[in-house]
Amino acid sequence: MKRFLLPILLAAALPAADSRIAPAINAFTTASYQQLTRGDANLILSPFNIATALSMALAGAGGRTAGEIQSVLHLHYDSTYDAALGALLADLTKAGNTEGSELHTANGLWVQKGFAIQPAFENTLANNYHAPLTPLDFMANPEAARSQINRWTEEHTKDKIQNLFPAGALDAQTRLVLTSAIYFYGKWQDPFIPSRTQPAPFVLPAGATTQASFMNQTSHFGYADTPSAQILEMRYAGTGIAFDVLLPKTLGGFPGLETSLTIENLSGWLGNLSTRNVQVSLPKFRAESEFSLRQALSTMGMPTAFTGQADFAGIGPQRGLAISEVVHKAFVDVSEQGTEAAAATGIKMHATAMRMPEQTVVFRADHPFIFLIRDTRTGVILFIGRLMNPR
Repeated sequence: MKRFLLPILLAAALPAADSRIAPAINAFTTASYQQLTRGDANLILSPFNIATALSMALAGAGGRTAGEIQSVLHLHYDSTYDAALGALLADLTKAGNTEGSELHTANGLWVQKGFAIQPAFENTLANNYHAPLTPLDFMANPEAARSQINRWTEEHTKDKIQNLFPAGALDAQTRLVLTSAIYFYGKWQDPFIPSRTQPAPFVLPAGATTQASFMNQTSHFGYADTPSAQILEMRYAGTGIAFDVLLPKTLGGFPGLETSLTIENLSGWLGNLSTRNVQVSLPKFRAESEFSLRQALSTMGMPTAFTGQADFAGIGPQRGLAISEVVHKAFVDVSEQGTEAAAATGIKMHATAMRMPEQTVVFRADHPFIFLIRDTRTGVILFIGRLMNPR
């Protein structure tokens, strides 16, 4: 029986596989957010997608390398984990494609021609991650290999994630690449009427303002508040997936909200949501982010995977396989009709050595806030980000 470290986040009445995976991914989500927020920039990422890619690498890791990856992912890996994660991916995809909404995930295994792969590893990725082995010739033509992988990423994110691996990122030393992609388009259960969208000021972190297009409506939504923040949940039609906004109650309250964003606090906040009549003003926005995750993942607790001491003997019989880079790109677009979001992760490996009384609540998101895209059935967070400047 697999053991996870943290309580399930809103995971009542879940399939067994989902309930075991969600708390680990959500713990990784808040830890990743804390690690990657810098300055006053907008942020969007999918730790769920990153965790899927790292889980594929974990399937071939051993010893200290495996232990560190498990620690970073907040899980105890056993023989049932890959099948459980595969079942969650399939369940999310089934539930997310309804009433005009879409949710797609895809995974890839790209291997240097002639590089031997352990049959157990190849079978695990093919059966549980639907990532069949694709041979490429990194040694003779790394740019052609890079172009093929990038085209695959574009196809599986509807062209929202392009150039996942930039020019020169893959070279003759590359032996294996793992890729994971996710695409989501959700139609609001209660869409905004475009004619009600109006320009209004949005207060920036330093106190200045910028004009933004605010979508406006009053309807019944999930709502909760804490002494320092308002929490709004808006559902996507028919999917069980929701858009959560964590809005500080004061203009200067955003740093404190970020500091308090732990898995325990988030679980408590979302667990207190109840249906309220809410007057919502939410800016339309679009954000993109890209990261090299090598330093962040090392700092979070898995440095060995990037060194000559890495143990990936479960991938191939040859020694000296290590991760040289982990890249991640993500995109989100929030409008009157719904939300479009996508993300992709690439891992390059080289040879080396109760209901409230009915009343209207005002929720005006006219200053920086944190947002989530979350499956409310399983509790798993698919995307997390922050809006610091809607322009």
